[in-house]
Amino acid sequence: MASEDTPKAAEIGVGAVGVRPGAQGGILTDLPQDGRFRLVAFSDEGLDPSLSRERPDGYYADYNLLLQDPEVEVVLVDGPVETRRDFAVRALNAGRHVVLREPFCETALDAERVMKTALRAGLVATQNLTWRQEPDLRALREAMQVENVGPAHGLFCFWSPAEGAGPMGDSDLLEQVGMSVLDQANLLLRADVGTVTAHREGPGTGADGGFLIHLTLRGGGWAVCRASRHSVAELPRWVVYTPNAAFVARDGKADFVAGEQRRTYEAPIIAEGFWANLHSAVRHGADPLCHPVDIVRAMKLQEAALQSAQVEEPVTL
Repeated sequence: MASEDTPKAAEIGVGAVGVRPGAQGGILTDLPQDGRFRLVAFSDEGLDPSLSRERPDGYYADYNLLLQDPEVEVVLVDGPVETRRDFAVRALNAGRHVVLREPFCETALDAERVMKTALRAGLVATQNLTWRQEPDLRALREAMQVENVGPAHGLFCFWSPAEGAGPMGDSDLLEQVGMSVLDQANLLLRADVGTVTAHREGPGTGADGGFLIHLTLRGGGWAVCRASRHSVAELPRWVVYTPNAAFVARDGKADFVAGEQRRTYEAPIIAEGFWANLHSAVRHGADPLCHPVDIVRAMKLQEAALQSAQVEEPVTL
């Protein structure tokens, strides 16, 4: 067996910043314990220093020293959102790949800085966009790929909380799920957006605090994304129009309709999860499952939607 194929060579050394091992809800809780990754170092820079009582092996009070550790190949970036751009850029400039906790950065401009640094260095900068694993989206993408009927020029999305997701409370849906909805729409459209118009259902309207986003595409076309706390059983999750066909996705299946033709696609089995893909990207140069270009685009759309809802006017990108 070649040395590069041995389990030891396949293992990726991981560093973490802005988090302490054992912290609830931190990015380290997502790191798989299956032999592909090994936590070798961490720095709690950016956190309250009074809590840094223990000094276990692999601890660096100074993040710059962690980045000099030759065993660290990937840095997991956590901590206050306003520190993440700096943490990620420093790691990339030190030749380390980065995975950032959601949200990716404080602003789309910060995210773009991370993206450009990663692309310039030929390194991975990514985030686990879990919503891309939703069955309706996977079934729809499978149907559109197999049918290959051309680019989408129209799209409806009807979003509501998944069954069993628990109460949403009084949270702002546009802030909470706007980016996930817009990222999914971007995956399906693959087109430049010209303007974003967003409307919130505010207090006193008798509505449930949902939102509606309208996108106009620069090459011609449109998308409408409607989110509500209350699902309507008769509505599909997605309706996508192409020049000669339409797709309707719901209940983990996507129906293709073109004239008299009717075909149904089920959500395919997930062949490669986020962490398996990250391992392939670092070790073998595979394309990242969640590319930073898509993350930046979704963040820009989300910021435009929030601005539009505030000023009650369309925002041009």
